Amino acid sequence: MRDARPPDAGRLVLIGMSLGGYLAPRAAAFEHRIAACVAYDGVYDFHAVLAATAGRAVSTPGGMEALMARNTMVRWVVRNGRWTFGVSDVDVLVRAAEAYTMAGIAGHITCPTLVLEAENDQFFQGQPQRLFDELTCQKELISFREDEGAGEHCHEGALSLFHQRTFDWLDTLLAG
Repeated sequence: MRDARPPDAGRLVLIGMSLGGYLAPRAAAFEHRIAACVAYDGVYDFHAVLAATAGRAVSTPGGMEALMARNTMVRWVVRNGRWTFGVSDVDVLVRAAEAYTMAGIAGHITCPTLVLEAENDQFFQGQPQRLFDELTCQKELISFREDEGAGEHCHEGALSLFHQRTFDWLDTLLAG
């Protein structure tokens, strides 16, 4: 028989993975019913990543197509970004992402927030720390290292370690 009790609204947790590490904190800044937020991994400025990628293409012989042919990360970011935003051009993609920053927003988050960081994150290097520094709420930053097998973007290869640390944090937070 299904449990008919309503969910405990005081224990709602929002966890955002990859670009969700930007979207979840942004939502938490404006939705005060969230009891806790986990940015997995933290993203401060998605636009900066796209703009830097476009800038690299300008200095690459053959431009963006040549850069995409040589770099699978760039190829994935550009193709997935164009599909996600519904645009066909990289310049339009960069402009569409201009608002995707936590500047002026992170300070509005009031719920406890866990920011995760991967030592070798190929997409958002340094951004979890930047997000963490802007937070004014109860917060914690957990760094995952390469020697733990968890140094890649979103700790691929060490999801058990990610689960252990994240749910230990939530257990401690929500138990009190």
